[in-house]
Formats: sequence, C-alpha cells, structure tokens
Amino acid sequence: MGILKIIFIILLLLFPLGQIARFEFQNGVAVTLSDIAVGAVMLVFIFANRFKQKFKKSLTIPIIIFAVIGLISLIINIGILSISEFIVSLLYGIRWVLYAGIFFVVSGFDLAFKKIIIKVVILTGGLVVIGGFIQYFLYPNLRNLYYLGWDEHLYRMFSSFLDPNFAGTFFALYFILVFGLTIDYINSKKKNRSLFLSLLSISTLLAILLSYSRSALIMLIAGSITLLVLKKQKKLIFMILGLAVIFFVIASKNFYIESLNLLRTTSSKARLESASHAITIIQDNPILGVGFNAYRHAQVRYGFIREEAKFPSHSRSGTDNSFLFVLATTGVVGLASYLFIWFSILKNAFKKLNYNGSQKTMPAIVIASIVGIFANAFFINSLFYPSIMLWMWVLVGLIENKN
Repeated sequence: MGILKIIFIILLLLFPLGQIARFEFQNGVAVTLSDIAVGAVMLVFIFANRFKQKFKKSLTIPIIIFAVIGLISLIINIGILSISEFIVSLLYGIRWVLYAGIFFVVSGFDLAFKKIIIKVVILTGGLVVIGGFIQYFLYPNLRNLYYLGWDEHLYRMFSSFLDPNFAGTFFALYFILVFGLTIDYINSKKKNRSLFLSLLSISTLLAILLSYSRSALIMLIAGSITLLVLKKQKKLIFMILGLAVIFFVIASKNFYIESLNLLRTTSSKARLESASHAITIIQDNPILGVGFNAYRHAQVRYGFIREEAKFPSHSRSGTDNSFLFVLATTGVVGLASYLFIWFSILKNAFKKLNYNGSQKTMPAIVIASIVGIFANAFFINSLFYPSIMLWMWVLVGLIENKN
C-alpha cells in the first residue's frame, strides 16, 4: 500500500474525533486534526505528481471556477479588510479547496481500494454513532463548555461534533449510506452482512431521533425517500414516514423542555434573524459578495455581532443557511458557480445509475445524500461544515472513474 493510501486511511480514522480534536487560535482561526490530515493528504497527492496523469475529472472546471471566484471576491474587498482579516478569510478559502481536493484523491484510487474505503467509512461512521450513545448517557449537556462557545444542548445527542444539529446531519448521511447498502445485501441474500448493517441502520436512526434536530429529521425524510425511489423500494417510504410520526408523538411528552421541543420557537427566531442579516448584506453586495468566508468581519461592520464578546461563538463566521452564506460572501456569480459544482455531481451520478447491478448503489446513495443535505442546508450551514464536506467529497470521489 502506497504512502498516499496509508495517510488517507489515517485521515478517515481521525474522522470520529470530530470537534474534540480542535485547536483554537487568535483571530477566530480554528484547526482540527482532520484539517491537518486533509492538508497532509493533499501535499502527498501533489508531490506524488498525480496531476501529471492524463485524466479528466468531471468536477475539475467547476471546482476551479468557484475557487477563483471566491479569491476574486476577497481581492475586490481587500480595501475594507485588514491584513489579518484578509489572511484569515483566505485561509478558510484554502481549506475549502483542500477538502474539495479529496475528490481528486479518492477518484484516482483503484476499485479495490475504493471498496476498502467504503468499509473504513462504515467503521468510522459507526464509531461516531457509538460515541454519540456514550455521550448521551454519560455527558448529557455541554454547559461546562459554554465559555468556549458551545451551547449546552441539554439531553440531546451531539457525539464528537459537540453540536446536535451537525451531528444529526452526519447521522442522516451515515444512515443513507448504511441503509442503501443494507437494501443491496438483502437483495443479494448476504444474511450476515445485511443483519449487521440492519442493526447499524436502526442504531443510526435512533441516534438521529435522539439529536432532536429538526433539520436532521427533514434531511432524513428527504434523503431516505429519494434513496428508496431510486432503489425501487417505494413501500418502505411509508415505514420512514410512520416512524417520524411515531417519534413526534412520543417526543411530545418532553416538549416542556425547550431543547427537546420539536416545535420550539427560540432557535427558529434565531435562524430568521440570521437570514435577515444575510439578506441585508446580500442587498448591499449582490454581485461578488463581501469576500469568501469574510462574513464574520462583514457582520462586525454591520453591527450584527460584536468583535469582542464575553464568550466566543462558533456561529459568527457564517449564517444558518448555506445558500445565503454563498450569496453573501461570493454574490450571485459565486452562487451560480457553486451550484454548478453540485449540478455536475448530480449529472454524473444519474449517468452512473444506468449501470447494472450493485454499481447503481453508490450513485443512488450520492444522489440521496445531496437531496438530503440540500434540504438540511436551508436551516444550518452544513455544506461548509468540515466533517460534512469531507464525507461528501469522499462519497463523490467513490463514484468517479479513475480515468
């Protein structure tokens, strides 16, 4: 096994650490071990001269276009950004490029290693789920970490992500993967594998419910229905919808606890306020925005947040809607180019659905994941959350041909 494959496996094995392995620096810069590992993978990939291979990737041009527009959006706003603000924003832009580069790494692997990757992501995702159950029973809130910018999230599962909404988003993505593979193994009558993945699917479904994340529930329904339609298992759609209704009825007993109330209005009002701030910024900067990931500095200029708050916050650099975030930071030009990336991914995935047998499964999982994450991204900035980006780029790379 080559050095690139080894480092990539290490990257996947670091995934369950989530935000636990997070290091905070000045000026709002934060780095996780996964960030460092992604950087290491890309350095090895580049210095291994992989770009000298004669191959065309379906996403090369779309990714380059968005990256260039993001850089231009920063440069044209350089006059209103301090040097440190420009550098910090640029660093986060570079991070996005590095994570997007994982697509090229994964797509360049041979089919045998891609099968190993699927097994490893099932393992690491399962560890996040297991960690979530341990946390739920032994560490039910984050009140003691409030001074570090984390909300308390009382009686909710947040696992190593330290946030039930992003944890719920990942659980939904993981459920789509293992549930899709479960259907495959059941159809192929592989009893041991289908039983194992069935138990894993049920556990993950329970984890989603225990996150009490409404955006995750919406994502679960949207993604699962899409997957079942593509896999021609429409009868199971009623099972998913029935489970959602049953959970709502059971959970209603705890609605007197604000964090467990699925009809809670506090977070809804906060999201509406966040969207209102983003729209105000967009109206003043419609073409190329305020600069990719310079959103926090724009919020300070507009008086929406204070630079020096008593306690830090992990929601300052973005808005709760991924699409408004892109619009505010890169304008309509950037949003168009960003959506072009996802259009290209979906086009490629639908093309792969014409394949025969089990080769249809991963493209179906990718399509269902995108439908789910898009529904989710209207409520939280999940499309730019590092762990979610890594997961999605790995899945997308798995369905791309090597040459």
